[in-house]
Amino acid sequence: MIQNNNQIIALTDDHTLYNDSEQISGLNIEHYSCVNSFFSAMLKNNYSGIILNMHKVMKTPCSERNKILSLSADLPTMRSIERGKSPIFIDDSDLFKCSCQKHSCLLSRPSCPITVSIPVKIGSDNDPAMAKPVAGIIHDICERGCTFHTDEDLTNYDFLYLKIESLANRLPIYSGVCKSISGGSCLCGYNVRFLDIKEDQLLELQDIYTNTNPTIERS
Repeated sequence: MIQNNNQIIALTDDHTLYNDSEQISGLNIEHYSCVNSFFSAMLKNNYSGIILNMHKVMKTPCSERNKILSLSADLPTMRSIERGKSPIFIDDSDLFKCSCQKHSCLLSRPSCPITVSIPVKIGSDNDPAMAKPVAGIIHDICERGCTFHTDEDLTNYDFLYLKIESLANRLPIYSGVCKSISGGSCLCGYNVRFLDIKEDQLLELQDIYTNTNPTIERS
């Protein structure tokens, strides 16, 4: 399960530049310079906000840069440029702090998964057209993500596309793998967070919570 977190996450090559900055004083900041470690932290935790060093972002290969932007899309974001001995912030720091507080309150709201049985097709992050999907079954779902199982080993993938064919809008949903689940009755299980889900898809999934559907098995 993804852990809620009142910390701010920052992607930067030199975190020491931020230590004495008055604009971000009082914030609990977790710094990462390794992009893969940044991805891992983002997928395991719900942060209240994010600081992105734009030089770092722009130097990152395009495919990885797109993942950074997908992970940060719904977070309060403050962009920075590192020059000399201190960072220059492009965005208003007071507005950023206020937005982080509001986002932290949203994260505190419960989002309990419900038990379902929904067929899903899974594609790797380098196959957005779903040319070679594998089959799986979603067995719990909430607004932020789901857990599915499949006969295929997907442990080498951090990002996947999920195509839920029971939805009216069957466009693949870009998702990040938070953790794999093995053992018991859930062999080859994966917990994922939805990173790019369309509004109509989200509304239809939310409808699961309030309406009876013969394709859904409720607990």
